[in-house]
Formats: sequence, structure tokens, C-alpha cells
Amino acid sequence: MMARKRLRSNDDLPDNLYRYGRNNAYFRYRHPETGDYHPMGTDKVRAVAAAKKLNHILVKPCDLVKDVLSASESSVAACIDRYIAERQSVEDMKPSTLKLENYRLNAMRKGLGYLLANDVSVKHCAEWLDGFQGNAYTKHRGTLTKVFAFAVAKGMMTENVALQTLTAPKLGNEKKRKPLTKEWFDLIYQTAPEWLQIAMQFALITLQRRGDIVKVQYSDIVDNHLHVVQEKTEKHGHRAFLAIEIGDSLQALLNQSKAVKPTNCPFVIHRLPARRIPFKGQQHHGQISGEYLGKAFSNARDQHEVFKNMPAQQRPTFHEIRALGGALYLEQGFSKEYVNLLMGHTSQKMTDDYTDRHQQWTSCAADLDINQ
Repeated sequence: MMARKRLRSNDDLPDNLYRYGRNNAYFRYRHPETGDYHPMGTDKVRAVAAAKKLNHILVKPCDLVKDVLSASESSVAACIDRYIAERQSVEDMKPSTLKLENYRLNAMRKGLGYLLANDVSVKHCAEWLDGFQGNAYTKHRGTLTKVFAFAVAKGMMTENVALQTLTAPKLGNEKKRKPLTKEWFDLIYQTAPEWLQIAMQFALITLQRRGDIVKVQYSDIVDNHLHVVQEKTEKHGHRAFLAIEIGDSLQALLNQSKAVKPTNCPFVIHRLPARRIPFKGQQHHGQISGEYLGKAFSNARDQHEVFKNMPAQQRPTFHEIRALGGALYLEQGFSKEYVNLLMGHTSQKMTDDYTDRHQQWTSCAADLDINQ
């Protein structure tokens, strides 16, 4: 804030100290940032001493050398911009992943963007990260270290101070989600609508993820095999491309699904909506999204007292059906390799297994007896 023009009567006083009142017998100090006045009494010696001390603390000295150097340095915001232009633009991210990273980059820009890159301290990073908890803390810290690593590699920063921040503490046992038991599965199944019952059994038999289940179509059935592309692991190897042999349990479930309205829906998991509310990527009004499937399961689950009295973060979600199904397969004598094939677990790179015109499919079976 610009200082006020001083009167001749104040020439003998330090900056920001003024006389006022009757016969100018009183002194007051004007805060250089806010402009607020603070009374300093009538003792000139004490008022002058206090004003000098306050000026030393509050008034920033003019450093022309630093101003010139600062103009040539990069800010954190500039590091983010360059990261987006040069690194993010060439990474093969899914739209959902890109959206989440941009969300974190915007938060980083808002919280730290004004700082010069080489002025960022561990304290700056730690205080910003303290605004997040659990998984959000981990994700934002990961993005922060990633951007700073890029900035160091480009000569915009001298050190990646984000690496010195703490990793997120592990949640205590009281916050861990409880696994879904077969008894709980049956309990939820009893009160679920038919289309959700089919989705639950489909997940239990095939061990597929929620996002993959809602994309399965009847046209994916070829030569008595259901072809599924696991979206989360499709980059990692041919096991992400499953050709699941259709056994008796799965065939019965597919037959039941075809009778659910609307019967002309091409998707195996579908429902007749009370009103049509389209979502991005929807191809048929009976199609449902993975998010809707998860919410429908949670609503059916929360109808039961055993879950109403359980903390929300501990209640099993639709995703826990996948783990339950794997455990049931092992209990019925199926091998771990059998279960791993269905789940698509692998570390191989997809480029080792297919070309642009040919895809290698991993054959497996899904013969869980859901009546046991």
C-alpha cells in the first residue's frame, strides 16, 4: 500500500509514525500493509523506538537485484504449464485419468502456483498436502513429485523438494473396508431387483470388474466364449483379453438376462429405467453405467440392519464381489492359476502379444457353482 504524504510536523519521525490529536500530543503508527492506525501514546521516545522496530519487521526492503533475477526464474505455475504441454500431451492417458490429473494440477496451481520454483520449500509442500487426507493425499503428492521431477529435468528447479514430504499414513483397521462374505452376498441378493441380481451373479462367476461388466454385450459371445476386454489392464498383456468359456451357470444367467426388459437391449446387464437420463457414452436407454451399478448395490446393501450400524467406509462395495468369487473358486478346488486367468492378473506388456491387426485372446473358463 502506498504511503501517505508526510506533513512537515512529522519530519522528525520515522516512516509510518504520525502525530495527531490536540496539539499533536499523541502518536500513532500506520500499518504499511493494511493502512490501519494503532495508537502509540504520548511518549515520543517509546513511540519512535516501537515504530523503528515495526518498520524493520513489516517494511520489505527494495531489492532491485532480486527483482531482476526473479523475472527470469520460473514459477510453479510455469512448471505446470510446461509439464502439460511437453509431458502430459504425449502420455497415453485414458480420458478419466487425464481428467483426474488435471483436477490435481489445478489444485496445485491454486495452492503453489504463485511461488518461484526454486523458492518452494518442503514446508510449502507439506502445508499444501496437509489439506488432503487418505487416498487424496497420496494422489496429490504423486502428482506434485511428478511435476517437480519434470521441472528438475528441464532445469526449471534445482531440487525436487516434494520427495522429502511424508507419505500418507496407513489407515487404521477401523477404517478398512470389510470383505464381502457369502452370507452378506446372499442377504443383499434377496432384496436386489432382478437386473442387479444378474449383475451380482455375473460378477461372482466371471470375476470381472464393475466397469467391464456393464460393457459386456451379447454380440461378445462367439463360439460359446464370452469375449471381455479388461479396461484397467488392457495395456499390460494378452490376459486382459479374455475368451471365457460359457459353462452351465453362466449360460443360465445369460438366458435370464435376455428376458429382462427392455429385451432389445444389446447389453447383458441392463434395466428398464423409470425415466430416461442419458449419460456420456450411452448407446441404449437400457444400458447402465458402472457408477450407477455401484450405487444400486450400495442402496440394496444399506436396506439391512447389519450394514446400517456399520461405518460407511467399512461397508463392502460391489467391487468386493470379485474377491469373494475368487475365494469361492479356491474353496471349490480350482487352482490359483485358474482364478488369475479370470481376473486378468499379469505384468506382461500388451505389445509383446498382439499387432495392429491381430489380438491374442486368453482362453479360460468360469464354472463356479453358485448353488454351493
